[in-house]
Amino acid sequence: MDCSSSPRLALVHIVRHGEALHNVQRGYPHRDPPLTQAGAQVTEGIALSMNPDLIIVSPMTRTIQTAMNLVPSLQYASGFEVPVQIWPDLQEANDAICNKGLSRTEMQAKFPQFDFSACHEEWDYSDHTVEGATQRAESVRQRLRDLSTTFKDIVIISHRGFIAYLVEGKRFSPSESRSYRFATDEEAKDGKVRWGLHCDILEEYDFGPTVLLCNDKAEGG
Repeated sequence: MDCSSSPRLALVHIVRHGEALHNVQRGYPHRDPPLTQAGAQVTEGIALSMNPDLIIVSPMTRTIQTAMNLVPSLQYASGFEVPVQIWPDLQEANDAICNKGLSRTEMQAKFPQFDFSACHEEWDYSDHTVEGATQRAESVRQRLRDLSTTFKDIVIISHRGFIAYLVEGKRFSPSESRSYRFATDEEAKDGKVRWGLHCDILEEYDFGPTVLLCNDKAEGG
């Protein structure tokens, strides 16, 4: 089908970070685990169906390493092929020690090519609650919708637990990616569009008022 006369649909491509140490070492006792060797290899092989024009990343080592493996130019201090933003709201929805990040100063020293100014100086974010994660998810969706007027292929790299608040669907596996579009205003009024099963808490859950819908065409392509 020739869609050249239609406006380009903005898409949000959600990626879960690659396998990290805490995914294979249950009870991992340290903050901010890195990718495993296997996780690094898999993320280097993730094939995106498009060239992103914006990448947004959770401020954790495993998500940032995933971003650098997705787009190798991000490994260097200059010459990024695509802009990158670090959003603390993309952090995991779980209080285990492996989901506690490092200070802004430590992350800036570890990854000097990125801007961590949006992060707290110390990792002193509020403890996880369903209400708090719900508010974070809606804030992220609203910010993404605003950005979608400028950027048409936005990649976000986050964590399985938080993604479960962001979009409806089965749990993401490590390194998995799926593509989404924003529901129209009319679609978002439909309870069947806005409500669905939360794959972690296993209850009916409101994924709105700003709603991201799985984009079947992108999923199949």
